[in-house]
Amino acid sequence: MRNIQTNDLIKYFANSTIQYADLFVTSLGPNVHDHNRTTAPCFNGLVITLSGSANFSLNGEVYAIHKGVILHAGPNMAIDITVTSEEPWYYTVLHYEMINSPFPVEIGHFKIETGHHHKLDYLVHQLIRFEKIPGDINRLKCKSLFMQLMEFLVIYAKIQTSNNVVDQAITFMTEHYTLPITIAEIAEEVGCDRRRLAYLFDKQTGMSPIQFLTEIRLKQSRELLRTTTIPIKDIAELIGYQDAFYFCRVFKKQYHLTPTNFRKQYLTV
Repeated sequence: MRNIQTNDLIKYFANSTIQYADLFVTSLGPNVHDHNRTTAPCFNGLVITLSGSANFSLNGEVYAIHKGVILHAGPNMAIDITVTSEEPWYYTVLHYEMINSPFPVEIGHFKIETGHHHKLDYLVHQLIRFEKIPGDINRLKCKSLFMQLMEFLVIYAKIQTSNNVVDQAITFMTEHYTLPITIAEIAEEVGCDRRRLAYLFDKQTGMSPIQFLTEIRLKQSRELLRTTTIPIKDIAELIGYQDAFYFCRVFKKQYHLTPTNFRKQYLTV
């Protein structure tokens, strides 16, 4: 399925049961040719470039990969790699297992064009870091990071193939909601007049941009209130509100409970 559509990719991962397995990090020197190998027999994999570039062939299909282009590989595929950069090609392969899928055909090999984003780098390096540390809690962190990474990949793959400013605005808000961003800044980021963005946003989502941004922030605040003992003032800052009192007012208006009372009812730690 080399020409898999982004919406099919989203549907595939959203409706399948997948399990993070492991990863390895390695490098090949400039102009090195590596061949006569196969992918893991039981796992799918994501090949993510950390630096450099290469032509990576899977079952005879050649992909030019570098930062911002991620390669998906299926099990038992013939590998042929030629490094194309003047520097070593440094990369990681993340293995995952498909436990259950409603789709009768394996997803196979294809590339995911995400563009180069600091959040992608952060998630990959955090996953590499925690993979090295033994213990169940770190294993759990790896699983969580992997699922965050999968979500990031499909969101940015969709945005790369879309000229829809609403999709671009949603992606920007999802990545930057922790900062005190304004709707004017979001409109500028996606190259759209603020009023035009508000009109298009309402037409596509039934919400205003500020309502959508508030929803993202409040959902995250509920998770933090439910699963941590972080002070409410700090939670407000973590989700992009500089004024804790304003955060409390917005939260109560939305959920008819103060953050303090919500935590008393639902705290799980």
